[in-house]
Order: sequence, then structure tokens, then C-alpha cells
Amino acid sequence: MNKTGRRCHICGGEIGQDWTADHVFAHAQGGSQGIDNYLPAHPICNQYRWFFGPEEFQWILKLGVWFRTQIQRKKTGALTLADGFLLHEKRRDRRRKKKSNSV
Repeated sequence: MNKTGRRCHICGGEIGQDWTADHVFAHAQGGSQGIDNYLPAHPICNQYRWFFGPEEFQWILKLGVWFRTQIQRKKTGALTLADGFLLHEKRRDRRRKKKSNSV
């Protein structure tokens, strides 16, 4: 937490009590399990970053910004993708709630 000034190393937002230790270099891509390879992150940021490397994650962010712009401009294809994404998120949320209720 001291390394980042209590900020998420992914989005830069302030971190409260709900946080997670994130691998800076993904373990799946050869990153170590040493303490130097961890920085604090919001759980949602850590979840969406998953095991992507920095360059891959930058592309994901660029695509997200581009799609957001297309949605704001009411582009039909982008709106269809946005609707699909919202359905996907609703299903994921329901699965998470079922999983947490069964524990």
C-alpha cells in the first residue's frame, strides 16, 4: 500500500478497506510469487485485468474507450455489443451471488 500511496495500481483510484494484492507480472506469464511482484488493486480491477500482460491490457482499455465512444454516438453495431455485454454481466453477477450464498 505504501508503494502506491493507497491507490489501485491498475486504475489509480483510492483504495479503502476492500482491496486485493495483484500480481504486477501475471503468474501465468512467468511472474514470481515474491512480495516485490504484488501491488494493491481494487477487486474489480484485479478481476478484469486477469492474467493479461501490460500491452494486452492496454489494448483492452483502448477497445473499451472506443466502444464507449461508439455507444455514445449511437452506432448500431456498438449498441448491440453493449447489450450483449450487459446480459453477460447480469449472468456473471447471478453466478457470483449463487456461489456466495452456497458457501
